[in-house]
Amino acid sequence: MNRMNPLREDRASDQMMMLRSNRLEAAGFHNGFATAIGPHGRVFDLAPAGSSRLDTEAATSDAFLRRFMDSFGENRTIATVTQVHAATVAVAPVTPDTEADAIIVEDTKTIAAVRTADCVPILIGCPRTGLAAAVHAGWRGIVADVPGATIDILRGRGAEPRNLIAAIGPAIGFDAFEIGDEVVAAFDAAGLGTCLRRGPERSHADLFRAVVSRLRSAGLPEDGIDGQPLCTASDDRFFSHRGTSGKTGRHLSGIVGIGGIGDSNRSLH
Repeated sequence: MNRMNPLREDRASDQMMMLRSNRLEAAGFHNGFATAIGPHGRVFDLAPAGSSRLDTEAATSDAFLRRFMDSFGENRTIATVTQVHAATVAVAPVTPDTEADAIIVEDTKTIAAVRTADCVPILIGCPRTGLAAAVHAGWRGIVADVPGATIDILRGRGAEPRNLIAAIGPAIGFDAFEIGDEVVAAFDAAGLGTCLRRGPERSHADLFRAVVSRLRSAGLPEDGIDGQPLCTASDDRFFSHRGTSGKTGRHLSGIVGIGGIGDSNRSLH
């Protein structure tokens, strides 16, 4: 993993903090992983309006979403889905009720975005086709190989895995992610046993390493992956579902396509 570039901290003039991938940015993809630090230092909860675990008012949620979208440029729309911890991939246009864990966009105005608060956000861009994808990967999605399923759809639309760029955002870290026998068995069955640290009482899973393994198995080169293990459960810059027993906010992580071949038809996989 030594060839990966770390994500770059980007603070706006109003102190909102995002993390960005230099590789994606250099290829023309507007991208960003939101943190818990919002405009003027406010807690930047990007949960859907009306569903905040922090009791964020709906009007504030709407304002925060607009601020997030504005960080990607003017006149953007956003594509989000209902995340179900599986390996279903949706191609925009979608609605918030669409059940999926990855979104692919083919235009230059739509932000593909996923919400997380311990699960792994992954942003993927193809400089050759202009396609972009945002992926939500919890342990179930990693076992089901939602990264590979997303890359399969991108390949079907003209992208070659060797040309893809991926960035892995903040997620619960190896030391913090204690797991039981069910998860150990699922990782072993999925060929991800090397991403486990087994203990006599509790074991741990390395979600970052597991995502890298899935991306590499799907054909991405090591130097096509950005990111570093940033633990949401041990870093105050981030929200953590597990670290707060569920009473926490949500991050959004998003990417915009750069245009290219493809059509606007929606498909699911």
